[in-house]
Amino acid sequence: MAIIQHKFRDHQVSPQTEILILGTFTPDLADGPDFFHGRQRNFLWHLLPICWGMESLKDAPLADKQNLMAKYKVDFADVIQSLEIPDGEELNSDDAFEDSHVHEWKDVIALIDTLPNLKSVYFIRKTFNGIPNIRGQVVAIAKHCQQKGIRMCKLETPAKFFSEEKQKQWIDTIVLEKTCLRA
Repeated sequence: MAIIQHKFRDHQVSPQTEILILGTFTPDLADGPDFFHGRQRNFLWHLLPICWGMESLKDAPLADKQNLMAKYKVDFADVIQSLEIPDGEELNSDDAFEDSHVHEWKDVIALIDTLPNLKSVYFIRKTFNGIPNIRGQVVAIAKHCQQKGIRMCKLETPAKFFSEEKQKQWIDTIVLEKTCLRA
């Protein structure tokens, strides 16, 4: 079995971060995205800028995404650090498959404790169907956030498609803080 590392394992979350967006895993593949949530069928870089009235950054260069991150004090992490993958399954990105093949979890709780300005954590997944291990990690993170007075909510996944309904939920949760799906 091969160990597949997280593509952005060396990414350092800014200590100025106020909003941390958590995903699950980005495999270290040569033809993979240039940054978190940059896969072609992921619309985070379309949804997130629109939350603040900006144009989509879906096809923008990494520098433009980093400018948004600095301006709005947003940063990213994933809960999985590495996967142990059977031979021939290197391209399998099914959530249940990843959930059952975790080699190492990222210590998100320790990361949170290094972010003195952190106000909100958003996990981009609405349900935990078929992913009990990831659910356990996120529930532990949510409890830690609650103890520290940090807002933690789930957001509808940015993967697969964009919709006005999804955009509204992101604005209502991140910018207006009117809604919060609890982990």
